[in-house]
Amino acid sequence: MGKIAYIIILVLLVGCTGGTDEPVPGGGVEIRLSLSGFTRTRAVDADNLESEQTIKNISIFLTQPSSGTITHSFVDVGFSTVDDYRLVTLPVEASELATRDIYVIANYSGTDLTAISTVSEMRDLKTPEVDKTNNLDPEDGFCMYGKTLGFDFLSGETAEVYVRRACAKIRVTMTFPDAPGLSSSNEFLIANAASYTFVTYEATGLLLTTDDYFNFAANLPLTDNGDGSYTGIAYIYEASAHPVLYLYTHIGGSAAAQEYSAELPLPERNHLYDCDVRIYSESASLRSAATGRYILETTVTGYDPDGTAVGSTLVRDVIEL
Repeated sequence: MGKIAYIIILVLLVGCTGGTDEPVPGGGVEIRLSLSGFTRTRAVDADNLESEQTIKNISIFLTQPSSGTITHSFVDVGFSTVDDYRLVTLPVEASELATRDIYVIANYSGTDLTAISTVSEMRDLKTPEVDKTNNLDPEDGFCMYGKTLGFDFLSGETAEVYVRRACAKIRVTMTFPDAPGLSSSNEFLIANAASYTFVTYEATGLLLTTDDYFNFAANLPLTDNGDGSYTGIAYIYEASAHPVLYLYTHIGGSAAAQEYSAELPLPERNHLYDCDVRIYSESASLRSAATGRYILETTVTGYDPDGTAVGSTLVRDVIEL
């Protein structure tokens, strides 16, 4: 009777190992997948929204060190979520792999990745296209890519790969420092955004044509935060041309919107571009003595995937009513 009970328990345990909630115990090798950048240095906040961490599928490719030929492919492999990373257990023994280069693609919904046999083919992959009416949505899962070269699976350690989102994040904050409430209707728009980019960051030297860029179809709202600031977020693909930020504000409740534009830096994947927009009234700090003139200052600060500032620009202009 005891032997029968033991067999039943064993069957139940084996039946619980499927799915993606828990890693498969025993056998195989593990790969730990982490999002490069803000998740490693900060808690979830305005720079690192939880929705931006969405991962819906993972594909892993292995090659011999420095080889362009893929020896093992694991497309849409199961994974579990552990703290702030994903854990994948591959059905292959460490002794078979020894040392390998590891490539990871996440949230890819284009061509069938099982047909990829070389690293060169991987570098030709493009992200799914978006257009002026179909903006990137973090809930859909941003396409991500990462690699770890020369990992020794016989070391007894868990392989770790950091992936980067193939898009950049634009955050716009508008304030009226000396005249809160000067305008409660504020919007922005992105022009010259790329309709796609390349999945791997090793192909970004390839230039897109003018036909590969578009302007957002409609203005995006700057939300009133209740503290005198108005904020909005947009995501755009990494590209080789400068996008343009257009700002619209109804100063003094005017029916017509005042328009202002500023060129943004070249968008790089997984970078944050913080656009701090300040509009001063005519008398603020003697900036202007003319009636109906407002000084607009925009500071754009870029942050790399580790949250380090990599450049800042200040643009000043005058709004004439």
